[in-house]
Amino acid sequence: MRVATKKELKVIKKLFEQYTLDELADAFVFPIHPDDVEQAEKDMQEFRTMRQREIANRTPEQWIEAKTLTIKYQMLAYIEGDRSEAHWNFQYFLNEYIRAQSKKNKEFAADVDVKPYVLSQYLNGHRTPPKEFLIRLELHSNGLIPASWWLRSLQKSKEVELMQDSAIREQESKHVKNKIELAL
Repeated sequence: MRVATKKELKVIKKLFEQYTLDELADAFVFPIHPDDVEQAEKDMQEFRTMRQREIANRTPEQWIEAKTLTIKYQMLAYIEGDRSEAHWNFQYFLNEYIRAQSKKNKEFAADVDVKPYVLSQYLNGHRTPPKEFLIRLELHSNGLIPASWWLRSLQKSKEVELMQDSAIREQESKHVKNKIELAL
């Protein structure tokens, strides 16, 4: 994020002294003139028609790319903490990625040179994938989803699990003695 200079801050302060918030907002928004509403509606309908035609004519490769990009940005929202859907975790994203490729798990396992049972263990959270597998995922996506994002989604999954698993907290509290006393 860029920080405003002293000169810019003076200009901003002067604008707020001279104008109301509504006046400032009006100055930076381009309202549609009442005579242009009908044309704007026609333009919007034309845009919708063009967009529907573009979607209908996508190749299978374009569909895969679009689905992969959707996963990429869901993953980014998850790892940056903007959105944390309850079902989102590393396993969810890996499963969605495989589905986006329109492949069965066995086919995908062959694509990334892992045994199907190992892939199944990754998908079910019974085994933590090594960094080599994460790199293979990046390479498989042709760089669309970086290995570091797969790693961060894995770490975020562990973090969420750590914070939400009250049973393990209860169990482990039995092993802790002489806790630090906090003077608050």
